[in-house]
Amino acid sequence: MNKRAFRLLPAAGLAAAAVVAATVAPANAAEPASLSIDGDLEIAPGVHLLHIDAHGSTTKDGKTSGTYTATLMNGRSKVPFQIKGPVTCIDTRGDSAALVYPISATAPNLVPAPLKDVLAVQISVRKASTDRVGVMGPAPTSSFTGCAPAATPFRFDGDIAIT
Repeated sequence: MNKRAFRLLPAAGLAAAAVVAATVAPANAAEPASLSIDGDLEIAPGVHLLHIDAHGSTTKDGKTSGTYTATLMNGRSKVPFQIKGPVTCIDTRGDSAALVYPISATAPNLVPAPLKDVLAVQISVRKASTDRVGVMGPAPTSSFTGCAPAATPFRFDGDIAIT
């Protein structure tokens, strides 16, 4: 083998590695997922505190979209106060999942424009013989660096769909 060809061998190896790396999915590619929650958080039997209506999905490109609406409850009756926001993060892990939504609005509207999306809430759910739910926040939106499922201490009376 001549010396010139021998010197080009490392460059050819690097070029081949670059081609292989370009064909592998990027490390930050998201797993497509969807989460649908429709039901009540119960703090005690028959004492419903919050009706949750959330639907969202994450594409393989990592784009998450969806809507979240929470209606306060007094026992089993809905109170005319809602908290709303877009779903910005979904994390599904088997029978557990979570989402994060910034608080964009309330009904009646109590969120001044400068405070829109400043605080966020994480909702975690777990499917089991008795479904469970947990709420973390509100906390500064910037404090959520992901949305891995967290504690689910409360009973959930409703439907949870995790895919």
